[in-house]
Amino acid sequence: MAFPINKGDSSSSFTHQCRYDVFVSFGGKDTRNNFTNILRGILNHHGINIFLDDEHLRSKKILDKLFEAIESSRISIIVFSENYAFSTWCLKELVKILECVKKGQIVLPIFYMVDPSEVRNQKGKFGEALTKHETECKDKMEVQKWRIALHEAGNIGGWHCTKDHPQFTLIKEVFEVISRVKLNYTKIFDVKYPVGIDSRVEDINCLLDIDSNDVRMVVIHGLPGIGKTTIAKAIYDLIAYRFEGSSFLENVKENSSTNDGKCRLREALYFEILGGGTLKELGAIKRINMRMEMPQHKRILIILDDVDKLIQVTDLLGECNCFASGSRIIITTREEKVLSTLQEDYHLTYCNYRLKELDKHQSRELFCQHAFKENKPKKGYLEVVDLFLSYAKGLPLALKIIGSDLYPRDDIRFWKSALDKYKRILNPNILEVLKISYDGLDQTQQHIFLDIASFLKGLHKDVVEHILESCYSYGSYCDIEILKDKSLISVDKGGKLSMHDLIQQMGLEIIKQDKLKRLLCYEDAYELPDKGLEEVEGIKLCLPQPRNMQIDFGRMKKLKYLIVRNLICEDVKYLPNELRLIDWNEFPIPSLPATVNLQKLVALKVPGSHIKLDEHFERCRLPALKFMDFSDCKNITKLPDLSVIAPNIKWLELQECRNLVEIHQSVGLLEALEYWSLSGCGNLKIIPIILKMKSLKTFNLQGCGSFWKFPDIGQNTERLALPSPIGNLTSLQFLIIGSESLNDLPSFSALPNLTLLGMYNFENFPKNLDIPKLESLLVLDSNITTLPDISSRFPQLKKLVINNCCNLQKIPKLPSCMDVVCVTGCKSLDSQSSRRLLSQVHLSQRFNFG
Repeated sequence: MAFPINKGDSSSSFTHQCRYDVFVSFGGKDTRNNFTNILRGILNHHGINIFLDDEHLRSKKILDKLFEAIESSRISIIVFSENYAFSTWCLKELVKILECVKKGQIVLPIFYMVDPSEVRNQKGKFGEALTKHETECKDKMEVQKWRIALHEAGNIGGWHCTKDHPQFTLIKEVFEVISRVKLNYTKIFDVKYPVGIDSRVEDINCLLDIDSNDVRMVVIHGLPGIGKTTIAKAIYDLIAYRFEGSSFLENVKENSSTNDGKCRLREALYFEILGGGTLKELGAIKRINMRMEMPQHKRILIILDDVDKLIQVTDLLGECNCFASGSRIIITTREEKVLSTLQEDYHLTYCNYRLKELDKHQSRELFCQHAFKENKPKKGYLEVVDLFLSYAKGLPLALKIIGSDLYPRDDIRFWKSALDKYKRILNPNILEVLKISYDGLDQTQQHIFLDIASFLKGLHKDVVEHILESCYSYGSYCDIEILKDKSLISVDKGGKLSMHDLIQQMGLEIIKQDKLKRLLCYEDAYELPDKGLEEVEGIKLCLPQPRNMQIDFGRMKKLKYLIVRNLICEDVKYLPNELRLIDWNEFPIPSLPATVNLQKLVALKVPGSHIKLDEHFERCRLPALKFMDFSDCKNITKLPDLSVIAPNIKWLELQECRNLVEIHQSVGLLEALEYWSLSGCGNLKIIPIILKMKSLKTFNLQGCGSFWKFPDIGQNTERLALPSPIGNLTSLQFLIIGSESLNDLPSFSALPNLTLLGMYNFENFPKNLDIPKLESLLVLDSNITTLPDISSRFPQLKKLVINNCCNLQKIPKLPSCMDVVCVTGCKSLDSQSSRRLLSQVHLSQRFNFG
């Protein structure tokens, strides 16, 4: 009989250690010497740990112990007999049991010679009993609780034992259910300090939605060492009892590496789901090398731990589409998308859950549990503990291993010395776990990973893609996506490539074995003349203080990456032809070498340099150049003809070039340009008409001065304002302007894709500013006193940021789709009326006067 197990809320945390398998609540004189006695005997005989409430032991002194026994039981059996409700003890037990059901306990009602409707509606003997209690009991509220409890229990599905139903058959069915629950609840979660577990388990339980009848798969992915297996085990212990069959298969990747391992995995899976006897009857052992079919009549839970290939799942689960309704599959993996096709293959609901690092409070507690055997740092250790937390960056594996290594050392000097060593040499136990994902990459992906760890972390993803495409031909986008899927890299909200510090350190440990190709420290650079420079592929020298050093770049024929900080190299005569990236803050020479031939250069970053865009630069031909950053370069007064120098430029950063006066008209013809920042170019007087910038998405004109001349191309006339030029920017999404930048505002109706507008230093809100698709509006450092009807002008606006608008008096009515409103530094604002307006909008980030 597939009995529907009655249980509580799936999001509850009924995970404590249970002392008893079963608590039995019954009316003594009705069933003690027959039904209940037989039930107890059979359960005891088969090793079921049972607490039987015996009336002879009842007294007020044991009430708390009785309730404790209920709380400490995995299952409660309620034997509703004719006289059950006459016992106030039974009714007190019933209320307590139903409280525990809400926390996840299983309840099995047996209606012994009574109809469930009598219990539910308090009819017959149950009605008599409750009437008697209302007469005799002083606490009328407690009697009302008993009525509610009986009504609730009477609605729970259970067994109806009648004269025509053999008692032994019924008891056998009860035993089978209890056995199944006990078998499914084999405890596998064994973590000494389960910090940060509950919130993550709760999140995943919400995704599992156990009470729904669909077939659902949840894939848990994240960094190596983040705790995926730990979380999966905790979930298994919490919910396994709710299924008719369950299996947790650990180390699937490792165990699937041989045919014998695959067979053992299949055998374990089907043995646990079908049970030993059933498995033998079906002859499944003989068929174990075949793909098996899931039992379609059983609601099952399967957890496959550490999967990295789709075939590992299909080998175990087969290719059938028929899981019983309500079944759940949980898979842990380092590969975010490798299993996404299973949604269609198995016709199931598919959910992804990225396991994130621990926050600072959780990290401190977990670290201290291992380092001090306490929840918080010892006196005097808080500062050094925070240094270790900064190093571990919320990775549970690192926090546990390092904390355990430090225990029981009571010497801050030792701790600081150990931290210095960890920063230089990654702990081998941490390295072993982190390196597994790296070992699973192909050779090109490994090279790309090491390039990112060494030179490209922190750059925009678009920059990295173009650089890597130039280095490794095509396919770099695919490889970057694979590294993301494996959680080895990530992309932040600004589009920059990021990598966990310990993952990066793992990469640098690998690089140490081949340091002639990648020189990443001062000591390597100091020894450069003595080494085979022709093999060097990348240099990253971030010196703590300015230092003079002469490096012969001419011998580095394979040099692709050159990243320099604080290196003074006054006589740079040659730069290698293979360079893809030059990132040299305060570039030490005023111009590129006359002999330079950088046909493959993709990114040129020389912020804060004294570089001059003189005749040498104008003679350069950089056809592969996509990204140019001349921020804060004081010696740049005019931007030359980029349509000849770098015709394929996509990103042009000129912010804070305060002496820049004129931009060559050719910039207006750069069809590939997507990002252009002139922020802080206060002396800029001449910019080109923007004729062919059909790709431009971001245009930052904050604080760029008062344009007074816009040279036309191919005509003798001059344009004195920007309306026509800016109207050609059909791809523009983000525009940031200042009132000092423009004599007249453009026609924004010609910018169909504009979603973000930033406005600085405006005296009045422009009249012609109607942008139907605008989603974000920033009004900053302005003297405006009023805002227009935002609801009608920007009907799709979701985010409004107002900062340092001291004269602003009122927030207008906002569209219903608003999500974020942040107002700071607005001293004249009528906060009361503004709050009243904002209360009508449902915001994820509340109004802030700051």
